[in-house]
Amino acid sequence: MAQDLTGTFMAEKYRLDSVLRNGFASNLYRATHRLMDKPFAIRVLHPHLAVDSAEVEKFFARAKAEAATEHPGIPAVVDFGTDREGQVYCIYQAIPEGSLKSLISHDGQFPAHSAINVGRQIASALAAAHVGGFIHGNLTAENVLLSNTLEGGIVAQIVDFGSPNPIVADKENAEPSDFAYLSPGQCSGSEVATEQTDIYSAGVIIYEMFAAVPPFAGEKPTDVMLKHIEEMPAPLVAFRNDVPNGVEAVILKALSKDPAMRHTSASELASELEALETTVPKAAAASASGFWKTAVMMVLGIGLLAAALIYATSVKQTDPITSLQPDASGQPVQPLNPATGIEERNLASIPGFADANSNLSLQPGMLPGGDGYDPWANSRSLQPPGGTYSIPPDGSSPFTMDPGCTMLPSGLLICPTQAPAPNTTPT
Repeated sequence: MAQDLTGTFMAEKYRLDSVLRNGFASNLYRATHRLMDKPFAIRVLHPHLAVDSAEVEKFFARAKAEAATEHPGIPAVVDFGTDREGQVYCIYQAIPEGSLKSLISHDGQFPAHSAINVGRQIASALAAAHVGGFIHGNLTAENVLLSNTLEGGIVAQIVDFGSPNPIVADKENAEPSDFAYLSPGQCSGSEVATEQTDIYSAGVIIYEMFAAVPPFAGEKPTDVMLKHIEEMPAPLVAFRNDVPNGVEAVILKALSKDPAMRHTSASELASELEALETTVPKAAAASASGFWKTAVMMVLGIGLLAAALIYATSVKQTDPITSLQPDASGQPVQPLNPATGIEERNLASIPGFADANSNLSLQPGMLPGGDGYDPWANSRSLQPPGGTYSIPPDGSSPFTMDPGCTMLPSGLLICPTQAPAPNTTPT
């Protein structure tokens, strides 16, 4: 593992604050100018390679080519050289810290317009680099850094130009994902890094933005390499149903197994993506800042709702111990069965019973109503069975109901009779 130079000074002016990226041949640091207090990024060649003149010349050649290429998708070179401690460095203007890979891992599939836009920027940066005479050779989603514009758009920048790929680097403990962006020629060992290699890697990245996964994966590096050589990627419709027309054709062309079937240049790829970009409504676009804005708005909304509920339950509390108040205008509950008067007669026989509907206090034996009328005076009740009775010759019998009499559900036989004139007293 290369030495971590965090906390030291480079060229006596730049303080190395933290490691942005660990590379096979160099590390990229976040740095601050000690006098201007301004952020920068510094790439430092590993000390064990800084003693190799061939590696130093290669490092300087790449820095010189990057400095000559003025493109927003390539970090601007400020200076490069060797300091008095023998450290070989290249200083860049401040660059974004978030990678495209981390954003895909966090948010998943890109909106169609954003994926096309970022893909077009990557292809445009590659075209500028190829014109400048240098190839990336190890382009991955991790090597694409993203930042937001004030207008809410996305700016993509490519770093680690010229870094060795996992096969060339012979990286120990290499993960299968490290081989997800290699071209079929690189996987077969028959191809060195070329413009067509970078175009293939760009196609993998664009596919990954739409599907949220690279086109080829496996349990071992060799599994991934064989798929690059032999298999076709799964259709994007297997991952989503809003892929604009023509997008998949452009991606598959970039992912052709035969380099001659790919785009002739990165500039051609950028032009095709730009043409597609104009056909996709920008309303469907969502920038990286849009992802975070949506998440922040959701969190704020949930927080406000929770605060409102807490306030409502703390201020407007309900007393769980309540008593029911009588309804002054309510009506008495009526019995389900017709009134027979039996209950009232039984109550009248209770000593000291008072009629709830009058001001009279009834004495024992006094009937309710206050008029002395007894509706049961002339009624006859059937005696319980068990005795023997002979019916008289005239036909009269207690078992025969007189005409006009009524048998109540309780078994009481009521027969009408002429009641004497009541002698009532006003109450």
